Amino acid sequence: MQQDIINYIAEICHQQGIEKAIISPGSRNAPLTLAFARHPKIQCFSISDERSAAFIGVGMAQAEGNPVALICTSGSASLNYAPAVAEAYFQEIPLVVITADRPPEWIDQWDGQTIRQENIYGKHIKNSYNIAIDLSHADAKWQTYRIINEAILESKSGINGPVHINIPFREPFYPEQTKNWNYDSNVKIIKSVIGEKCLTKSQIEKLQQELKSKEKIAFLLGQDDYHKDFLDALNQVSKKLNIPVFADIISNGYQLNNAINLPDSICMKMLKDSKEEEIPDLIISFGKSIISKNLKLFLRKNVKEQWQVRAHHAFIADPFQSLTGQVETEPTAFLEHINKSSSAEFLKLWQDKNLQAESKTQSFLANQAFSEFSALQELMKNLPAGSHLHLANSLSVRYANYIGLKSQRDIKVWANRGTSGIDGSTSTAIGHAIAHPDQSHFLITGDVAFFYDRNAFWHKYPYPNLKIILLNNHGGSIFRMIKGPKEQAELEEFFETEQRLEAKSLCSEFGIAHFSAHNLESFNTIRDKFVHYPHSAIIEIKTDSKTNQKIFEDFKNQLIS
Repeated sequence: MQQDIINYIAEICHQQGIEKAIISPGSRNAPLTLAFARHPKIQCFSISDERSAAFIGVGMAQAEGNPVALICTSGSASLNYAPAVAEAYFQEIPLVVITADRPPEWIDQWDGQTIRQENIYGKHIKNSYNIAIDLSHADAKWQTYRIINEAILESKSGINGPVHINIPFREPFYPEQTKNWNYDSNVKIIKSVIGEKCLTKSQIEKLQQELKSKEKIAFLLGQDDYHKDFLDALNQVSKKLNIPVFADIISNGYQLNNAINLPDSICMKMLKDSKEEEIPDLIISFGKSIISKNLKLFLRKNVKEQWQVRAHHAFIADPFQSLTGQVETEPTAFLEHINKSSSAEFLKLWQDKNLQAESKTQSFLANQAFSEFSALQELMKNLPAGSHLHLANSLSVRYANYIGLKSQRDIKVWANRGTSGIDGSTSTAIGHAIAHPDQSHFLITGDVAFFYDRNAFWHKYPYPNLKIILLNNHGGSIFRMIKGPKEQAELEEFFETEQRLEAKSLCSEFGIAHFSAHNLESFNTIRDKFVHYPHSAIIEIKTDSKTNQKIFEDFKNQLIS
């Protein structure tokens, strides 16, 4: 294959706005590695573990809202991208996945590092593209450049997401030392201009007519990277029209005036005993998933009508089983057409419940023995304003959701809630930290998620702006808090999967400062030093899973009392 053609692929990526590429070492992808690594306008990172590399790419793309290129060799390397590709698909994060492949004649011939790479990501990709093996003809080159343009545009058009470009290479793929190296700035570039989706006058009138009969309206914010103009508009409309905004921690809506930011705590009791005046007549939702299971169950049980407002819908998502309308328009523009006030009593009822939940939480944790729950509350309370808070899945994100964040702190929350897996949480946070070195990042993670993703640290790129809060109870203790597994005889061996690892050795290996706390005294001694430490650091909260289980169960019991 001519190296110039691959160089032009890198040039197209640059001119289409790709500024960063994550490259995992290999031989079959050598032409791609050289083309991107030598490009003067693309910042490249070498990450050996493809699974971690892909999640670091997710973090970078998420932080910047711009596609990141992932480049790997042939064979199982491409399969290791799959968890992050799925996360990017459901979280709508733009990635351009470029996999090197073996020549087609060697597929299914027991040749090394040769698997079936075409369409390898199945339905967890916006689109897959395959480049021809022979690019000597002018039409083949034209097709290749068109495909690269199309793939990048697809990653950021409509609903953002990952795309896959599979490129087979025949040997030799290392250029001669004497070869001239060039990038053609006149390579074919296809631009795309996309207009906004707007409602017609008759559609607006119809929606407003339907709103007239609704006395109790509520907004719901799912996870999304909302623009400030949308949140400002939502804040103004909700205040003007007395509309509560259900906004759990991953929605980043906690700073809104009418935010109901502890819906999980509130709805725990209401699942058993809810009154008619508490139930919305209509939910108008924005964004994607929510973390609050009790809110989800409450809405599923009680609410009869929901509108989902998005500029684009990839599929019909009806998690509350009450969806009656999909409104395809820009959410900010949609808010201009809401002219129906909700009941002031309905808003006050939910605001009072939110204040009660906050008071109960603070009172409960202030009177408890040292635990990961109480330690986490103190750390979250003392995060510097303007920080980015990353939440690993399983118990970490649930603890944080019950604790909540105070308004006026301007802390941005991120979490891999596309697939909600524990894999890649640390790598994603590191991707953010590397992409935005001028911002402070904190990650809350459990021990299983942390050690599962330890290769997140296996590279040479600094992240002094990232600090990690590690809840180490030596196993997946969330299973002690779920009714099903905690009642099984196999709980400890097959659900909790006890592990005895500690982070001190890992910190020594990768040059990370290590703080450790196992009781209130040691925690109070190091807490502030950790939060304001000038370099990357880990605070390891060591607790007993049985104690944590009892405290969390007592907490939930007092919420429903």
